[in-house]
Amino acid sequence: MINNKNTLFLSVLLASSAISAQPLQFSNGDILEVELVYQTDKMLTFSHAVLGEQTIDKAKISNLQDMNLVDLVKLTGTQVDNVQKVKTAEAKISDAEGRVDTAKEELIAAKVFFDKAKRADSKEKLNRSDAEEKLVLAGKKFTTAKEEVKVAENELKVTKDVIDAETQLSEAQAKVDLAKAEVMEVGEKSIAEELGVVTADVKVDIAEDNLNAAVQQAQEAENNLKLAKGEKVNNGFMGTGWFKDWDSSLSIGLSGSSGSSVNSTFRTAFNTRYEDKKGRWDYKSFYFFDSEDTITGENQINATLVKDWFFEESKWFAFTTGVYDWDQFKDWNHRFQFGGGPGYQFIKTDEWEFAGRAGATLITEFGKTQYDSNNTPTHEENVIGLEGLIGADATWHISSKQHFSISNYFYPSFTDGGAFRNLTNISWVHSLDWFEGLALKFGIRNEYDTSETIPNEFNYNFSILWGF
Repeated sequence: MINNKNTLFLSVLLASSAISAQPLQFSNGDILEVELVYQTDKMLTFSHAVLGEQTIDKAKISNLQDMNLVDLVKLTGTQVDNVQKVKTAEAKISDAEGRVDTAKEELIAAKVFFDKAKRADSKEKLNRSDAEEKLVLAGKKFTTAKEEVKVAENELKVTKDVIDAETQLSEAQAKVDLAKAEVMEVGEKSIAEELGVVTADVKVDIAEDNLNAAVQQAQEAENNLKLAKGEKVNNGFMGTGWFKDWDSSLSIGLSGSSGSSVNSTFRTAFNTRYEDKKGRWDYKSFYFFDSEDTITGENQINATLVKDWFFEESKWFAFTTGVYDWDQFKDWNHRFQFGGGPGYQFIKTDEWEFAGRAGATLITEFGKTQYDSNNTPTHEENVIGLEGLIGADATWHISSKQHFSISNYFYPSFTDGGAFRNLTNISWVHSLDWFEGLALKFGIRNEYDTSETIPNEFNYNFSILWGF
């Protein structure tokens, strides 16, 4: 709901005439009888019968002190911009309506010409096809002009809705700042008060409740602004509020064939990511299964969590990572990795993101098969090792509909000389226009591990992705 201040402002936006007439004298002595429209701290906007609407610096007006500006509406710079946006949208409607009137006149003239051609004798029948063509073209022009009016009217409505939502958001954010200051002030007073502790605690609780209410109001205002702009409001997974404000996706890929052999492949993945000024959370997981003629070829689970801590006014950040793997066909049954170190954000723009990381990783492989000199498996044991970590992540936001990302990490072993792992991930995602949130995804994952019996594992997948 718009308060009185906003109502006054919107009435100024919708006003079609100025509010007062006064003589205006310029520094060079020229005088104009003008109608004042609105003012800012430094500028004055007026309307003149010949010059139209003009804006002038108050410093160039010699009789400013004699003018009655007390009752003249004063706008901020943002409000002036909003006035211009509304006037521009209204001008588009006026232009479109003018084209409708012109097209209507042409349509009427074409209809008269066509009717006349229909009544003509056989010698003038050649004019009928020309008249019919003119009538069709005039009809199309009239229809197009009417559609332009609708588009312009919708643009004006969106402009007003956005202005209203931005005003509400600005006021809500001001309330949040005021409530934060109140919480700090009451908290300081409560520390100083040696008596009446209960009263002080109650004041703190009330101030915190006011802050929470202000934050909630600001969030609602921000959502209203997104809706006004036609953007999607993030309400979490299926509107439940889960993973709200996180960039999340669920993907499923399934393929199979039946004939001389029966093949089936299934892959599902869940990814989610959150970033603010303090840091970033990035979680990725997948399950992959592949079989041929009831013989399982791949059966594995992976879950990776990365937490970044940002340093203020710096491209450097610190990170920690945890990885869990289960794979039916590896030399180990389960594998855990915990690591961390420093990172550096080389590039971060709307189009490109590129970050590098370095550090160390503690890796534990449970139930790893051990082999004798003849490469015969003898027993299983838990193996703990320490690895280095160096790698980079890059993302290219090709357009609003598609992005490409690649990462590569190299893990040299500190406990097993000469051994190393290398992990590469590549993905390309293309959003579909016909269903919001739905996209096609192509991915490649390749891991090379010198300590494994089969060192290289290469997988590629094609799946449907649902983002929320």
